[in-house]
Amino acid sequence: MKENEFLEIMTGAYEYAYKSVEYVRPVFVFISTIVSYLLFPNEAYVAPTIGLFVALILDIATKYYAISMQNGGFRNAIITRKISSESMWRGTKKKLVSVLMVMICCGLFMRFTEFLPQIAIAITSICYGFMFFRETQSIAENLIDAGHTDMAWFLILVKKKKKEFMEDNDISEGNDSNDSTR
Repeated sequence: MKENEFLEIMTGAYEYAYKSVEYVRPVFVFISTIVSYLLFPNEAYVAPTIGLFVALILDIATKYYAISMQNGGFRNAIITRKISSESMWRGTKKKLVSVLMVMICCGLFMRFTEFLPQIAIAITSICYGFMFFRETQSIAENLIDAGHTDMAWFLILVKKKKKEFMEDNDISEGNDSNDSTR
């Protein structure tokens, strides 16, 4: 009788473990926990991160839109191979990896400089601000490429504000590699 109870308990434990691995996907949970730990050292980082990712998505969407408009529609752009998963992924991957690396570095900086949080917050604000300005500029450029010439004023405004932001924070622009998706 005790042997049957033991077998039932072991069988139940095995089924529970199997279901937790099958349905919960612990590898995904582990990876998402690490990414969350690195990207969000405190709750103040959630809103800027979401805003930056929304800007990235809008940049990608407006890029597809611009290519479609320049080639007689989305279908024609695909047929003529102006839009292909390989070419778009190449530029998008570079942008996502670079933004993610900067975000992780900012999160790590915040985590490991707890004795000087003001410096970490200032540097992170500069990084997020610059990345957001760059994505906004790219969105405006994509819309202008799509034929929305009425957005030229917005592009000029974004470039001016980006320049002011960079001057205020003693940043030199150097080589702007964001045009890799162009």
